[in-house]
Amino acid sequence: MNSETFRSWLAEQGCRIEGRELAGRGRGQAVAHVYREGRTAELPSIGSDKPIADEEVRDICQALGLDWTKLPGPASRA
Repeated sequence: MNSETFRSWLAEQGCRIEGRELAGRGRGQAVAHVYREGRTAELPSIGSDKPIADEEVRDICQALGLDWTKLPGPASRA
């Protein structure tokens, strides 16, 4: 799943996504913080057309209390 599709889906589920934060030059990657009903998760800030690993998508969904089987696209993908 590409980053933009996942971000859009998260927003449709009522998640609030806040900017990026660099962990420091050479000390990590930029992340966006995602909030939903008192839960939080970190979403890597990568290009909108770049894919996010299925395992990472599932982990973010679980952290936010979302059902990852309802993601858009083929069910067998995730």
